[in-house]
Amino acid sequence: MKAVQRLSSAEMANPQVLGEVFQPHVLLVIAVHWTMAISLVFVNKQLVSGGNSARDLTVFITWAQCMFSVATIVIATAVKKYLNPRTSWLSIPLVTFIDSDVLAMSFTFIGVVVMNNLLLKHIGVAFYQVARSSTLIFTVIFARIFLGVPVSLRVTVSCGLIVLGFIVSVDQEMLLSSLSWLSVSYGVLASISAALSVIYIKRVDKLLQGNSLEISLTSNLNSVVFLIPLLLSTGQLQNAVNSDHLLNTSMLLKLVVTGVLSLFVGWASIKVIGLTSPVTHNMSINAKSLLQTFIAVIVQGETKTLTWWAGNFLVILGLMNYGLSKTPSPVVREIEVSLNPPLKNSQLNLPPLSKHDEGWQA
Repeated sequence: MKAVQRLSSAEMANPQVLGEVFQPHVLLVIAVHWTMAISLVFVNKQLVSGGNSARDLTVFITWAQCMFSVATIVIATAVKKYLNPRTSWLSIPLVTFIDSDVLAMSFTFIGVVVMNNLLLKHIGVAFYQVARSSTLIFTVIFARIFLGVPVSLRVTVSCGLIVLGFIVSVDQEMLLSSLSWLSVSYGVLASISAALSVIYIKRVDKLLQGNSLEISLTSNLNSVVFLIPLLLSTGQLQNAVNSDHLLNTSMLLKLVVTGVLSLFVGWASIKVIGLTSPVTHNMSINAKSLLQTFIAVIVQGETKTLTWWAGNFLVILGLMNYGLSKTPSPVVREIEVSLNPPLKNSQLNLPPLSKHDEGWQA
């Protein structure tokens, strides 16, 4: 059976097409993406906040996650080489790592992962979606400034809904928890870094001829090197060496899991887009974020006010309205995969997720 092709928003309005989108194998891929993405946030939350209050290891954890991401790429390439001896190893010229756009991409990537972990350390998972919601606003602003992309009335309305929801949610979260303006600033800085990262990844994509695996390897390897001064200046490397965390099997396992998941979330994203459309994927992301919020509230036993939920829904409504206005490739989708560029089947030699998926190409 042929793979489902990418669909325009007009095609998606067709009931027959909707029936194809919601076939079991498509739902399976979406479920895999949701599971990995939500799991990544919860495991990251445990890593940065569980038992590390006495000695902050946030930067060290970020550095270790980049290390394990690099290791995952190398192992995956070796496996592909073993299965197909004609496959060549990744070959990235040294000069590429110090290219101005690559350096800019690497530094914005570091800003995203460090600020994300600092954000998760100081907030609950239930508030994570809202705390990072300003990414879209900064993406629109930077796209206008650097790329000259026009801003339509619908995009302006979407950003307005997000800002309103953000303000309401922050106000309610401060009343209900120990949320501080420092925590909010981590979310804003992470959003700014993510928005800039999208722009530089698009430039590096041309430099590396669309090889997403090389893009991911470059950003993670550069991050491993550039985070060392920060590790030393904050004393977190010494904290890690003097603590028992390096001998803690549970923590090491979580570091490996987050390193692997961060790569495969991008792979699952591109699978969803290949089987449906960028718009469908955007809606899926927002539905996943809402489910993640519900799960976090239930798991953590929190009680939220009606106003708090109203703020969250305003943010989701703004994101969904923006996604529906942008076809075929909304910026929201690029934000989703910007931290971990999607890995193609041909790059990892991964088998199709179902027999219906055999004809798919990224």
